[in-house]
Amino acid sequence: MSLTQPFRHALPVNEALFHEPFYLTHAGWEKILPGERYPTRDAPIFYFEWREGRTLPEFCLALNVAGSGEFETREHRQHLGAGDAFLFRPGEWHRHRPSTKTGWTLMWIHFNGDRPLHWLHRDAFRLEKNIPVIEHKKLFRAQFEHLLASIHQQPSANSANYSLQAGGLLAHFLRDQPVGTASNESGLPDELVKTAVEYIWNYSHDAVDVPAVAEKVKIARRTLDRRFKAATGRSVLDEIQFCRVSRAAKLLQETMLPIKHIVHRAGFRSDEHFRLVFHKVFGKSPQTYRKQPEMPGRADR
Repeated sequence: MSLTQPFRHALPVNEALFHEPFYLTHAGWEKILPGERYPTRDAPIFYFEWREGRTLPEFCLALNVAGSGEFETREHRQHLGAGDAFLFRPGEWHRHRPSTKTGWTLMWIHFNGDRPLHWLHRDAFRLEKNIPVIEHKKLFRAQFEHLLASIHQQPSANSANYSLQAGGLLAHFLRDQPVGTASNESGLPDELVKTAVEYIWNYSHDAVDVPAVAEKVKIARRTLDRRFKAATGRSVLDEIQFCRVSRAAKLLQETMLPIKHIVHRAGFRSDEHFRLVFHKVFGKSPQTYRKQPEMPGRADR
């Protein structure tokens, strides 16, 4: 199998796959010639304006095969050379583009699930800002090409096999061991914070609040909040809301569910609270977010 023509695929995510710990949502590769407009308008689902940038409700892993370019987040601006990969996190504002002098050839996948989110909160990804630290770059590229070739042959048959292959890509820059403890102040083990994160991402669609998380890990709420923020950079409540709004964004993008159903399925208890949190994270209303370039099979309700 080999890649011969650029393609972009939005992979179907059915109900069963949505509950898997790791699943792919999009994949493709593109060849942008020197001076060519980017992003190209022939793929509206992936189009964004450079001055506005974008956020995604999922991870994006890309590999620049040839050429060069640049990408930015709120915190970093980095050059991208041939052989460099980059990773964007769910909800992370970013923008990227090829050099007008060289263009680029880019391979990419989008993915989500409890497992990569768990790795994220463990700080398990070996990154230099947003660039993965990959030791065996030739093998990484070969595996990336094989995954995309497989997907391109059957883009309508999203499967666990694709997820397994994608997991092999992430394994190139995952730490072998957990990252120490959250802090030494009270001796609270990092395992406790990880348990709290897993509980939130597995059960926040239900009536989960900060006291419930504290009860789950058997620690005082005030202590949990302090340790949680030290380990993740967010409060427990922020984590719960981020989890719920990420789930809602995905449902808006990939299903035809009415918004009133998404509110409860994502774990929000009122439409008003959902809209306030959603606008805070994405800077737009759920209706506006859903009216962005459509995915096949999606309709507004």
